[in-house]
Amino acid sequence: MRTVKILMLMALFMLLCVQQSFALTIDAEVDRTEVGFGESLNLVVTLTQDLGSGRTQTFSLPRIGSIPGFDIASTRSGQSTSFINGVGSARTQVQYELVPQESGKFTIPAFSFADGSGQTHSTKAIEITVLPPPAQAGAEDSAPPTSPAPESGEKGSNFFTMLLVAGLLLAAVIAPILVLSAVFNRRNPSAGSDQDKTAVNGMENAIEDAEIVAAATFSAPLRRSVDFAAEVARLKRQHPEADKAFYQEYFQLFGKAALAGSCNLSESMTSDEMLARASAMCNSETARQACHRLSGDIEMTLYANRQPARAFAPIDADAREIINAIMQ
Repeated sequence: MRTVKILMLMALFMLLCVQQSFALTIDAEVDRTEVGFGESLNLVVTLTQDLGSGRTQTFSLPRIGSIPGFDIASTRSGQSTSFINGVGSARTQVQYELVPQESGKFTIPAFSFADGSGQTHSTKAIEITVLPPPAQAGAEDSAPPTSPAPESGEKGSNFFTMLLVAGLLLAAVIAPILVLSAVFNRRNPSAGSDQDKTAVNGMENAIEDAEIVAAATFSAPLRRSVDFAAEVARLKRQHPEADKAFYQEYFQLFGKAALAGSCNLSESMTSDEMLARASAMCNSETARQACHRLSGDIEMTLYANRQPARAFAPIDADAREIINAIMQ
């Protein structure tokens, strides 16, 4: 009987050790809860597991396939394990870069995870606010109210009335001058012919000048504006994984946005020449440093045919800083 009690106590002790060794906690957090449409935010899911003495078994987080209202642009993961006095702790993190699909309020749902003993662990839901694009917000603010429509019509009617009165007054002043000029030309036909010749020559010179001005005006090439934030969001949806092809298309998009933002840049320039010219145009030291860093990223991607060493978020921040600086 005594032996049975000892065995039961040993089994209970081992069960407590196993439960302690597989104690799990799971958390989810974001770097910001308010984001503009076309921008991105980071969701980090962390699994922490306390390991018992002498145990090294760990569990891995299941990957999240989709989140309502967001596109998953890229995914990164990492693991770390530490032991203190024979008691270990394992930590697993998965970072998701999320791009909003539209503006509004969204909820990142709670994620659940079951450990080896069948116990379920869950994160908390997170509320996210996605702000509309600045252009759309400005259009909504500047939209004219519908009620003052009759007043605007009345103003238009008054304006045309004033134009009509001014035209009548001008005709009353010019008509006598024209009559006197016609009478004078009949009495002096030679003077009239000289005046006609002068008028014809002046008209021809005016036409030639107008043609020269028109040719000079329309000779410069027209450049289309580029909505850089919206195009980057579209590019992220096309390339969920930030691979080499994604960065190549991204830097080409940056070049188009820079050309559209400044007439001092030319399509014949290389990327190094373009960034050097942009650095000389920038007034702030922050923008000049961004040109230097982005030059190394572009060289790594377009010439070394490799992905940049830096993460996408600081690269995108430098690109937006440069575009804003050269457009000022």
